[in-house]
Formats: sequence, structure tokens, C-alpha cells
Amino acid sequence: MFLSLDFFNLQGLYTFVFFKYMKFSEIVGQEYIKKRLMYIAHHEKIPHALLFAGPEGVGKLATALSFAQYINCQQPNADDVCNTCSSCHKFNKLIHPDLHFVYPVYKGSRTSVTCDDFIHEWRELLLESPYFKSSKWYNIVAEEKGQPIIYAEEALEIIQKLSIKNFEATYKVIILYQPERLHVATANKLLKVIEEPPPYTVFILVSSNLEQLLPTIVSRCQLINFHLVDDVSIQHYLMTHFPQYKEHEIQQAVLLAGGSVPDAVELLEMQGSTHEYFSLYQQITRLAFEISHRKPKKDELLKWAQTIAGFSKEMQKDFLFFCLRVTRDNFLQGESLKSLIYQTKEEEEFSKNFARFMPYETATALNKHISDAIHHLERNGNAKIIFTDLALLFTNYF
Repeated sequence: MFLSLDFFNLQGLYTFVFFKYMKFSEIVGQEYIKKRLMYIAHHEKIPHALLFAGPEGVGKLATALSFAQYINCQQPNADDVCNTCSSCHKFNKLIHPDLHFVYPVYKGSRTSVTCDDFIHEWRELLLESPYFKSSKWYNIVAEEKGQPIIYAEEALEIIQKLSIKNFEATYKVIILYQPERLHVATANKLLKVIEEPPPYTVFILVSSNLEQLLPTIVSRCQLINFHLVDDVSIQHYLMTHFPQYKEHEIQQAVLLAGGSVPDAVELLEMQGSTHEYFSLYQQITRLAFEISHRKPKKDELLKWAQTIAGFSKEMQKDFLFFCLRVTRDNFLQGESLKSLIYQTKEEEEFSKNFARFMPYETATALNKHISDAIHHLERNGNAKIIFTDLALLFTNYF
């Protein structure tokens, strides 16, 4: 049996260097899409609604910002913005009066909330880098208290903004991040305005879950599919922005990132922690093996759980996602699918010996237990209990 490549996924928080400009040249990879958008800008009527769809971390939001800036640049070049006109200066700071954002927010105990209530945090995140995972925005706006959505009152805000004449730009641009999180009432109110917006208005919808979008919205947009970023482009980006790392460290991060820019940055910055995580993974599997062979190691098992319970919550989650990846890699190694695996030399040596203990049934069971632990952590469960339970569950499989 075979597990899909998305059987396990990496997530986490990460930091970026300041993203200076919203230029096409700053987008990592996606050369075909950049050329396609340039052709639209020069030779076709600009669509009233574009839908950028694809995995997280591949530059959809960065491209939306770059395209919005380009079609409003006062002195554009053949393939990029001038970056010197007043329009470009305002776009670079995300303060252009004809640039509007819609994104999921969390109401909490408030009776009413709109995106403008969080515009400062949104601009700050974007200026740090438009390459981020949605979980990072959720942590900012909701602090893990609830699921952010785009509330019904936001539709009225959008319609009101569209009723005002463009201040200075040729095109008024509304970038709608994660339209799949539109409240049903919001989506229904926006259908008409997306289909027939005022003249010189462009909607750019940025979605990571196209299948969750209402078909009526998809049908009103020109769809542009984004793919995973090629390794060469990611490596060049990392070498340019993170020169403090060695070439082999960058190459390893690129291989493990699987075409995602934020994952590559996260993996690069986590390399010290990754070594510690791998030691802990080795420790729990060996302890589980010894306990299953009636060796008294339960005190060490509890000590293992206490060690991880002492980590920060984000480190605990990072460790669990690391466990998912290593478990997946060991299964694939046992199935002679080494070509699908990207491991460090240390992980590879371990996997050669351990893969025979990771058949499909064990891999899927451990995947469920680790995923359950992540679920409980995200809902503020007691870390010591969660990791003790996980450690004991490991002993059932070796």
C-alpha cells in the first residue's frame, strides 16, 4: 500500500527578513504565471476578478500584490514596476487608498468586527513577508481561541468601498485572502458585485483550498493555478536572504521543504532544533521497543514526556510535526520508495535499521496518535498528560 505525499505535513511559525518591495522580480519562481500576468496587463482586458489558487507558501499573495502594483504603476517597465512613482511608494508601504484587503478575522466576544479593525497587524505581517502560512495569521488574530472567518458585515464594508470613486489609481484593487472562509451570507452578498463590479475595479481572490470555495464564486473569476516552487528558485532565495547559513544547510532545507518557501525558511532556521527533535524521536522508539520486550524503562518514558512538556507550545507542535515526517520517511524507506524521501545522513542511517519496524499499519496508527496529540495541544490540553499518553501509545507498536 502507498501513502500520498501529503500523508504528513509540516507546519510551524517562522521569521523572515523584511520584504522591501512588491515587485514581480521579488516573487520566488512562478515564472510562467508572471509572464501570463504581464501578457494580460499589456495585451488583454484586465479581468474584473482573478482567482489565484494553489498550495500555501508558493507566492499567491506576493503575486497578487505585485500585479496590483503593476497595473497601477505610473511608469511601468516592460516586465516590472518602476518602483519610483508615488503609486509604487504607497504600494510598498501598503497604504495606497485604492488598495483594499479582505481576510479572515475573529470576533470573539465583540458584537461586530471587520477587517479594518486588524489592518495594522495585517500590514505588519505582509511587510515582514507575504510568504507565510495561514496558521501564523490565525495566531495573530485569534490567539488559538477560535476559527477566523470573513463575517457577513464585511460584505457591506466592501460594497461601501466600491461605491466611492477611485482616489488616484487607475484600478481599485480588492485582495481577498482565503475566500473559502467567507461566511455563506457574505459570499451570497458578494456574488453580484464580483460578477459586475464598478468600472476599473479588480478583485484578486487568493485561495489555498479551491475545493472549499462556492462554485458560484469560482465561475465568476478567471482561474490561475499556482504550483509548488522549483528548488532552484527557493535555493537562490535562501542564499540571497540568509547568507549566514552554509550551502549544505540551505540545500537540505530546500529538499525537505517540498516546494514551499515558508517551509524552507522554517526548516533552515530550525536546524539546531531538528537535531534535538531527532534525538528525542530515536529515544522514544528505542524506549518503546525495550518496554515491549519487558525491560523496565517506564521511569525513562515519563522523563521523556516531561522533557518535551517543558518546551514552549510552538516547539512542542514543531516536534510533533517532525515526528510525522520521520514516521512517514521510515514507512517509505521500508516500502523501497527512497526516491520520495529527503533525509539528513543521520536520519538515513537510523531509517535503514528502523524501517522494518514501520509497516503500513504501524505508520498509520502512529500518524493518528501524533495528529491527535497536535489536536489536543492546539486546544490547550495539558502537555505533560498529552506526551505521557503518546509515549505509552508508542509502546504498543514495537
